[in-house]
Amino acid sequence: MQIIEVVEKKDLKKFVEFPYELYRDHPIWVPPLKIMANREFDREKNGFFEHADAVFFMVTDGDRVLGRIAAFLNLNYMKYYNDKVGFFGSFESVDDQEVARLLVNSACDWLKEKGMRFIRGPYNFTSQSTGCLIEGFDQAQICLSPYNYPYYDSLLQGTGLEKIRDLNAYYGDSLEQYKFPDRFTRYADRLMERYGVTVRTVRTQRLREDVLDIIRVGNQASSGNWGFVPVDEAEVDELVRSFEPVMDPDAVFLMYKEGEPIGYAIALPDINRIIKKLNGRLLPFGIFRLKFGVKKLREYRLFGLGLVPKYQSKALDTLLYYSIFKSLIKKQARLEANWVLESNHKMNHALIKLQMRLTKRYRLYQKPLA
Repeated sequence: MQIIEVVEKKDLKKFVEFPYELYRDHPIWVPPLKIMANREFDREKNGFFEHADAVFFMVTDGDRVLGRIAAFLNLNYMKYYNDKVGFFGSFESVDDQEVARLLVNSACDWLKEKGMRFIRGPYNFTSQSTGCLIEGFDQAQICLSPYNYPYYDSLLQGTGLEKIRDLNAYYGDSLEQYKFPDRFTRYADRLMERYGVTVRTVRTQRLREDVLDIIRVGNQASSGNWGFVPVDEAEVDELVRSFEPVMDPDAVFLMYKEGEPIGYAIALPDINRIIKKLNGRLLPFGIFRLKFGVKKLREYRLFGLGLVPKYQSKALDTLLYYSIFKSLIKKQARLEANWVLESNHKMNHALIKLQMRLTKRYRLYQKPLA
């Protein structure tokens, strides 16, 4: 076995394609579209690399790839926190502790050379695809969420990494059980009148403007969350490009107060239900299956919900939940709320109160680089 830094295009091709071999014919894992997988690691096409420095490593045995990892600096994180934390992600490995050790040690050595004090991960280069799955291996892999083999937790801890946070995922089998009584509708109307707020769906013809509003609200709403990194408004075009094909305009809501955005809620159709059948190929017919299949989907992911701090703890989040649930009930949809920090007690409590059940847990790890 040997560890190599991925520099040449032929090695990057192996790096990108390794998971397709590792999870071949797996009943749960969803092969990402290869056009998107290639874009994720393309330093010229993925806007993330405009504020990041990264290196990729592979462990090989002859021509066979046994594992891969990315190590990177997030310059936005370092600027926001003034903290020397480096990151790893895109970790995939056969069930071999020595392979995992070679990968993580290489990532640690590179980050130490860059002056980092800690390594943390796994974080991937796609939005919210974060953590190592440690519970819920029999559950469907919903869009923009990671999946891995059960042995990954043992491999990572075997390299000296330790848990720093867990992330929860909740599932609602049938939203029809959440039919709101008339008094709740009256309560929602009174809330809107009391605080002088309005709620509307996203405008497809002015999507860029609305995504900018969501970014601005999100950066304020999440500023107190552990690990938060503000989204750069320069990334809006990349977000619109990835958001538009999978968006259901009836499931994206924005809240305004006197014309200023103060809240949002986003539920996305689970396009993994379609992508899994494409086996990574968008052409020649996959693009049509994706385009026309989205409207038929009944599985959704609660992708994000936020209020600017000034309006938190005023029950206005209830209006956003109400808007999302009311829309999805009409579609007879089911919903997964993913990436909920275990320390976010308000969010966890709200989802439990809505009778959603905890179905998955993801783990983030960290260790010092002294």
